Parts: sequence; structure tokens; C-alpha cells
Amino acid sequence: MRVVVFFALLVVLATTMANALREPPKTLQIGVKKRIPEEECTKRSRDGDLLSMHYTGTLFDTGAKFDSSVDRNQPLEFTLGKGQVIKGWDQGLKNMCVGEKRRLVIPPEFGYGDRGAGSAIPGGATLVFEVELMDVTPGQRSYPIEGATTTAADKNFGLLDTIDFQSPIFLAGAAVILLLIGLIAKNLFGSKNSKVVTSEKLTEKKDEKEEVDGSKTKKQK
Repeated sequence: MRVVVFFALLVVLATTMANALREPPKTLQIGVKKRIPEEECTKRSRDGDLLSMHYTGTLFDTGAKFDSSVDRNQPLEFTLGKGQVIKGWDQGLKNMCVGEKRRLVIPPEFGYGDRGAGSAIPGGATLVFEVELMDVTPGQRSYPIEGATTTAADKNFGLLDTIDFQSPIFLAGAAVILLLIGLIAKNLFGSKNSKVVTSEKLTEKKDEKEEVDGSKTKKQK
């Protein structure tokens, strides 16, 4: 019976977590799928740079693909931070290295809003973009003085804005699930094991008592 209850709770927990993951996010989500080592990253994208970007766009709710530069084999070129693309791109493609891949989950207010875009993107749609930076042409901007220290914010524009899919941060959900499973298993099976131990202790005490009583009887004789 305990095993049945354990697996029933496990199914409920897994279903709840799956539903939570399918809820559209309220903020821009930026996930790093392929990170370029620091020593190999010679150029990073900044506002004002001309970017050459491959992308595939899908709807969050259905997974339906609505556009892909990969299918056309022609990267999209645009200037970052100038409003030439949706807000989710202008904010989510900063500080990328050439060759880096990201996954952007963009809520409507950072995408096409309530109006949508044509027949492929309905109003209020949350969008998912798989992107890869192919090239960066630096634009006109101020460069740091040689020898100046680069700040952490400049390197990663806020560490909380990105998620490395191969890091412990991304796997935190799995750790929580394992912890809950362990607690459930302990509560279900721990009491049963304690009963067995208690029974064994009672048996040992009973045997000791019988030995003491037997020795007393022998002395009286």
C-alpha cells in the first residue's frame, strides 16, 4: 500500500512540475545553449553593432514554427538596440560572442503584443527563438580605455538575466524533485523500518529478561 501511495504522489508531483514549466513566462527568458570560452570570444555584441543572426521562431503554446532564417539559409542582418527588431531581441541578444547560441522566450509585451503579426503569430502570443550569432560588425560607440578594468555587468549584463543549460542553475528543478522524493520515501518507509527495529529490540529485551529469571531460579534451587 505504501508503495502505491509513493508512486501516486510521484506522478502528481511530476505532473505539477510539467504544467508549471508550460506556463508562459511573464518576463524575458534568456538561455545560453552554446557558450563560447572567454579566450575564444574576440567580439561581443553591443548596442549599435550590426549583427548577422540565424534564428528559428516558434510559438510557445503550440510549438508551431512561424519563421526560420536557417530554412532560407540566409542570416538576418540588423543593428542592435535601434528598434529594428522586437524588444525581446534588442534586450536578449546583447553581449553575445560570435558562434554563441541562445534560446529566447519572449512574452507578448517584448514581442508583437496584442496585435500579433500576420496569420502566423496571433495576438498575445509568447514566442520562442533559437538564435545563433554568425558575425558582428562593430558600430560607432565608445570603447573602454586600454588597460581599464571590465566590470562584471559589462561582461554578462547581469548574471541573473542568463541561464546556462549545462549549469547547476538550470538543473535546480531536478534537484528539488529528488529532494521531495527523498522526503516522501523517508516518511513512507522510515516508520515501517523503525517498527521493525523496535520489534527486534523488544525481542532482545525479552530474551535478556528470560535469562535473568532463569539464573535467579537456579540460585534459589
